[in-house]
Amino acid sequence: MNRLIQLAGALALVMTATFAQAQGKIAVVDTAEVFQKMPQRDVVRNQLQNEFASRVKEVQQLEQQGRSFVEKQQKDMAFMNDSQKAEAQKKLNDMQATFVQKARSLEQDRAKREQEERQKMLSRIKGAIDDITKAQGLDLVIERGAVIYVNPSLDITQQVISRVSK
Repeated sequence: MNRLIQLAGALALVMTATFAQAQGKIAVVDTAEVFQKMPQRDVVRNQLQNEFASRVKEVQQLEQQGRSFVEKQQKDMAFMNDSQKAEAQKKLNDMQATFVQKARSLEQDRAKREQEERQKMLSRIKGAIDDITKAQGLDLVIERGAVIYVNPSLDITQQVISRVSK
């Protein structure tokens, strides 16, 4: 009985593959590999790094100021009265709040811009896949990660990389 179920499953798999092949041309693409090998990726990374450089520097300076303040206060703590200690603690809390707010804002803005640029690059990849699909008369393009095995002749990843690199 178990052997019959295995045979039926194998037969169904073969029939599905035959049916898919009879229906049209199929290809696969590894979009993650395309994305990793896009030359525009380095350009965008540098552009974003330059765009946020001044804010990163500001946050780093705030962090360093906070550390210096804490070190100074630890040295001076023994010589401070209660009101001076309270004032120092308030200043430290204010510095920490400013640092956290600016760091959070920076990360949110950077993540938003990275997402915008990622979407532009993914749109370019999609356009290249569409162009290749039309040019080769493909009926179906599947993400490489969705299949266990594919004949290398069906993989259009290098063609997509070539197209988006232009």
